[in-house]
Amino acid sequence: MNDMSVSRSDQAHCQRHVVGEDALLEALRAIWTPHRQRDLEVRFELGVLLNQKLGSPAVRQSYGQGTIQRVSRELDLDKSDISRMRRFADHFKSFEAFQRSEPNATSWHKVRQLVTRDKPSKRAPDSRALWGVQRSVQASIKALSLDLPTSGRMADEVRSALRNLFRLAHERLGFEIADQTQRVDA
Repeated sequence: MNDMSVSRSDQAHCQRHVVGEDALLEALRAIWTPHRQRDLEVRFELGVLLNQKLGSPAVRQSYGQGTIQRVSRELDLDKSDISRMRRFADHFKSFEAFQRSEPNATSWHKVRQLVTRDKPSKRAPDSRALWGVQRSVQASIKALSLDLPTSGRMADEVRSALRNLFRLAHERLGFEIADQTQRVDA
């Protein structure tokens, strides 16, 4: 048997219907449609509860706040889906308002597209990079607060990297060191 004969037999098979197929599909729809409706309602309710506890989804949670991580782990949900549920709940006054406003959004897939498409972009284009810098600097402050060795090759590399960072921060962000007497030299 070659690919052509396989292809022809698949096409013929796809075009035939099983006797009673329409009735089967109608029975499946009767089960599936309320399930999807309840699924959306549950996701909306989860978003509402999370927003009540954590505040607006437009405001980024503090780094290290483990609520979203714990919800993700305990309920076996992706963090990205939790974020979308929060935006879903934030976007509409009620689940009924959502249904009136978006009658064609009958699946989570469609709602995800809706909340992703309508996600307000309040950040400047370069703020993502600055946010990364901020997180790195905060992590560095935390690490340097520990009792670390102050000599050796790695300590010298850290000093060199900090000099470069301070130079760039001065050039790009107008950063000034207030007290020059506390300079860090190798």
